[in-house]
Amino acid sequence: MIFVAILLILLSYWYGCFSTARVLAKGFRSLNVYKVGTGLADTENIYFNISKPLGLLTGTLDVVKSYGWLFLIRQTLIGMDRMGLPPDLSPLYSCNLMMLYGLGILVGHCLPLTHRLRGGRGIFTYFGIMLFITGWPALITGGVALVLIYGFRQVRFAQYTTVILPVMLSLLFAALGILKNQYFPEGSSTMFISKLVGLAIAMGVLNFIVSKRLGEF
Repeated sequence: MIFVAILLILLSYWYGCFSTARVLAKGFRSLNVYKVGTGLADTENIYFNISKPLGLLTGTLDVVKSYGWLFLIRQTLIGMDRMGLPPDLSPLYSCNLMMLYGLGILVGHCLPLTHRLRGGRGIFTYFGIMLFITGWPALITGGVALVLIYGFRQVRFAQYTTVILPVMLSLLFAALGILKNQYFPEGSSTMFISKLVGLAIAMGVLNFIVSKRLGEF
């Protein structure tokens, strides 16, 4: 069971290394994204330095990429369980391990070995993970981020909000005892919130690493 969990984490990292930004920039504009703008293979670089519609498509696909992968893992394991295949596979799609699979995707996106560790900031990938794990808190966060970007032109603040607000809203919802995620009924527990905080901190560390390589620090 441990071996399978480790394998899924490694597969998630490998999957996260697939760069949507790089593929779309090359496929639609014949551009090397690493030689454009900030040189980052991420949505922000494409949106501001190549094409806004292409940037929106990149961000959307990054959300779908992370959410879809976690959904696929969970549903596949549940399907195998329902077929009565021994042993019980439920620990492999527990909240704890799903978060680790999500972290694997995130690290792969930001620090891909397949592209010499030259990844993106991972905001949309992180949002897809949070959307899967927290549900409504992430959806509300997405709405707030859109208002900040298009209403107040606060792109960087919207990014910080996307990282922090899902955790804060999850804490609020847990305190109120409402809006638990359909996948994780244990989502109201204090331990669940602490793990969300850990995921947010990991996102912050990865962003720091990416920004430092750009010379922003």
